[in-house]
Amino acid sequence: MHILETSRLILRPPSHSDELLLHGLHSDPFVVNAIGDGVYPTIEQSKAALLHFINHWQLNRFGLWMVFVKDKGQARKFAGYCGLICSGPNLSHVSNDVDIVTCLHLAASGKGIAVEAGRAVVQFAFERLKVKKVTGWIRPENTRSRRKNMKIGFSHVGDRMLMEITPETAVKIDNLLILDSA
Repeated sequence: MHILETSRLILRPPSHSDELLLHGLHSDPFVVNAIGDGVYPTIEQSKAALLHFINHWQLNRFGLWMVFVKDKGQARKFAGYCGLICSGPNLSHVSNDVDIVTCLHLAASGKGIAVEAGRAVVQFAFERLKVKKVTGWIRPENTRSRRKNMKIGFSHVGDRMLMEITPETAVKIDNLLILDSA
């Protein structure tokens, strides 16, 4: 497993102790309206989502990272998550597309955190996983996500909800640290 570090952020794999962080994020009214279609999750649904995140990491050695804003070099403020998930029936990046997923608290929105985290995740995908492309599905009304993905280097492909990025179009982070975690 890997930890990603940028000048402002620390992205680490999820752990079972993140249950309340994830439930708080998924219960944020901003998030509920953006991805939950206005329906608040139960704690059991948040636990199930966290277990899915952890299982994806165990199967693929990558997944959704928990995003923290640094304070004096340490991870302090939980902002949300950003990462890569496999699409397709096998849930393995070997034979399927890899999609980017981002979900941030309202308090973290509009500060460039999603762009910085997204650039780190995409760079990891191309440099470490050696994938040929990363895709992202964005609802037409989600202008924030569309702008964020364009700042990372994504462009629209066919369907107006599908965006794609390749190593040639990705905007890199010069100071990205990729650390192995236990």
